[in-house]
Amino acid sequence: MCQRECVFFGFNSQMKKCRTHKKLFTSELSDEAGWRYYSHNDCVFSAMPKDCKDLCEEGHTSTGVYDVYPYSTSTNPISVYCDMTTMGGGWTVIQKRVDGSVNFHRNWADYKNGFGSPERNFWVGNEVIHKLTKDNTLSLYVSITIQNGTTLYEMYDQFFVSNEAGKYQLSLAGPATGTLGDSMIDTGPSWADLTGMYFSTPDRDNDGWPSGNCAATWRGGWWFNSCRRAFLNGPWSSVSWSNPWYPTVKNGTSVKGTSMMIRRH
Repeated sequence: MCQRECVFFGFNSQMKKCRTHKKLFTSELSDEAGWRYYSHNDCVFSAMPKDCKDLCEEGHTSTGVYDVYPYSTSTNPISVYCDMTTMGGGWTVIQKRVDGSVNFHRNWADYKNGFGSPERNFWVGNEVIHKLTKDNTLSLYVSITIQNGTTLYEMYDQFFVSNEAGKYQLSLAGPATGTLGDSMIDTGPSWADLTGMYFSTPDRDNDGWPSGNCAATWRGGWWFNSCRRAFLNGPWSSVSWSNPWYPTVKNGTSVKGTSMMIRRH
């Protein structure tokens, strides 16, 4: 799905000859002495991949940790986990949990800047999420692995997060498809719908609950309404983590792993 085929124009200044070269990736271009290749703008490959889809299109097929450049500067690389197998690959992981070694009950600054390690327990940072989504249309893929090893997922067709001045407001749209069920957009009660909600942390109450702070009560940052039926950042393997994804996953003790991934259309 990520492969991009381009026709390159080659010129050899020593031989005074031209030729075309049709390949999928820049790494496949001939390294014969004297040949230099040019391409149409639509086929230019960035030296600084913005996300995992760029890396996938350049021929990287192994799932793992890579450096990407959402700020478009070589001085500020961000290490992320790239899923190169699910539904064609090219997914940038923005949230990942495999155990309770990293505490997700954190303040605004931590969620803004990101924390954890990409290969295990990780929040990429709200600033990075905003940078990755602000100029593109992206899909969101959420997965939860339960204790028996079964992985359930839900994919949303459109995902966007505003900047800090906009309190990292969530914009989410369907169609929603998968095996988890939709617990974010059309949940039933309007108080649980999360699209349009601002991000909240224990020290920044931006939710829709007039008499309390959802992030402080449920011990983790998230896009809360009043409060939610989906919440992936609760206290790990605890009965206090209720309804990670209601009604499919009702208790945090049944969760073995979680992941949120995004990919440009």
